[in-house]
Amino acid sequence: MIRGNIVVSLGDPSGIGAEVFLKSLTQLQLNKYLHKFFVVCDPQILEKVFSRLGTKVPYINNENPENVLVGKLNVTTPVLVNDYDIGVSNKTNSEYVVKNLDIASKIAEENKFCMITGPINKSIASSFKKTFRGHTEYLQYVTKSSEVLMVLSNPKMRIGLVTTHIPISDVPEKLTQELILNKARIFLKGLHNFFGITNPHICVLALNPHAGENGTIGNEEKKIIEPAIKLLQSEGLKVSGPISADTAFLKQDYDGFLSMFHDQALPVIKTIDFKKTVNITFGLPYPRISVDHGTAEDIAPKFIADPSSMTECIKIAGNVHKF
Repeated sequence: MIRGNIVVSLGDPSGIGAEVFLKSLTQLQLNKYLHKFFVVCDPQILEKVFSRLGTKVPYINNENPENVLVGKLNVTTPVLVNDYDIGVSNKTNSEYVVKNLDIASKIAEENKFCMITGPINKSIASSFKKTFRGHTEYLQYVTKSSEVLMVLSNPKMRIGLVTTHIPISDVPEKLTQELILNKARIFLKGLHNFFGITNPHICVLALNPHAGENGTIGNEEKKIIEPAIKLLQSEGLKVSGPISADTAFLKQDYDGFLSMFHDQALPVIKTIDFKKTVNITFGLPYPRISVDHGTAEDIAPKFIADPSSMTECIKIAGNVHKF
C-alpha cells in the first residue's frame, strides 16, 4: 500500500494524535512498511502511549531523513517535550507543537515526503505563534506558497473551501473573481495530481440561498461567481454552477464541490461520513493530509479514540497519484 516516504507530525501531546497514529499502524498491519514513516516527536510520547495501549511498534532514532533506516519506525527529535498530562492542555508545550510542525514541513519539502499532521489545539499553538489560525494557513506561510486550498475528503465526497477560518460576516467582502478562479484551478489540478482523476468536474456552490434568485437575494452570484465560472469554462475546464447548496449535494456525479465558506459544506461531508473524513491541503510543495478532528482531550486519558480518520490519512498518503 505505501509507496513513498511519509513524515508525520503527531500534534499536541496532550491529545489523541499519538494514540490514533499508533493504533492505525497496528490495525493496518504496516510492519513491513514502518521504515516509510519518519515521525517528528519526542520518543517519550510514544512510550507513554505504548504503555497504555499494551502494544509497541519498533522504532529507531534517526536525525537524517535522507537516510531512512529500514525495518523500524524512524523518529527524529528536534525539540524535547515538557512534562505533560494526557487530556490536559499545556501552553508550555506550544513551542514544541509548532516547531515540530515546522520541522515536519521542512522534511516534506526538502525530501519530497508526503506529510500527515495530527490534531492540534489552536489556542495552545497561538500562544506561541500569535497569528496561528490553523494548519492550512500556517503551512502556506512557512512554505511561502502563493495560494493553497483546504479540501475535505472522505470515500463519498470531496469539498474545497474558497474561504476558511474567517468570521461569516467577512465572507462576502473576501469573495472575488480572482480568488474563486485561483481556488478552482488549484482544486482541479489537485484532483488530477492527488487522486489521479482525468479531466475532473467540479460543482461551484452559490453563496446566497437559491443562488441569489437573479439578484433578489444578493448579487454575489451575478457579479462574482458566475463570471468566474464562465472564465474557467472558456479555459476548457469542467466547472458547473453556481448551484444552491441546499440541492447541490443531491447530485453525486461531480468529482468535487467548491464551497464559498467553511460551514456551508463541512456539516454535509461530516454528516455523511465523519469518521473517515480527512483534511487535505492542495497548493503546497508537498502532499499534506490531516485528521479532521480535534485533540479530543476529554477522552484522551481513556485511550478509546477511534483511529478511522488517521487510518484514512495513511491510506490516502500511500496512494497519492503524483505531485
